[in-house]
Amino acid sequence: EGLTKAKIARILEEKEICTASEFLEACRDEKLLAEYNIPASTFEGYLFPDTYFLTPSMSGSAVVSIMADTFFEKTASVPGLSELSPEKLNDVVILASIVEREYRIDEEAPLIASVFKNRLEHNIGLYSCATIEYIITEIEGREHPDVITYDDIAIDSPYNTYKWAGLPPGAISNPGIVALNAAVHPADTNYYYFR
Repeated sequence: EGLTKAKIARILEEKEICTASEFLEACRDEKLLAEYNIPASTFEGYLFPDTYFLTPSMSGSAVVSIMADTFFEKTASVPGLSELSPEKLNDVVILASIVEREYRIDEEAPLIASVFKNRLEHNIGLYSCATIEYIITEIEGREHPDVITYDDIAIDSPYNTYKWAGLPPGAISNPGIVALNAAVHPADTNYYYFR
């Protein structure tokens, strides 16, 4: 849970399933995204974290399809998720991807999701360090930071939830069922902060 498509790509290449570049290209395949009715520019968020039995020299698109199929199979059991429109589901996936990177124990996930939901409803920035880490490591290709600095939270990116209110334009990780469930069923709180 919580790996990005780039990290998954590296694992697949190390295990000689497919090349990282082929997998990442498949993750951006507009035709494949349309087949799954995913209104996003990549499969980030829809590559369900699970145990997979893959064979060497598979195509990147075959691996993406297996992971996306698993996403839709697993999320069918989450009440309220399968009834959502593709756009609303995508919003849940984006929120879940942030919750995934923030919680440590399962019970925290719905509480963290409630903080983000309350902030979204009042047009307050999510202020998630996880989105800053995503910008630094996945977009800018730098090493994972030990600390987030004031310079980091000033980075001009649509993924910067310190700079912009609302959800970022895409998922920042591939969430598991706990985070997805929390995003669609956040706790009912008046919380605006967590630490």
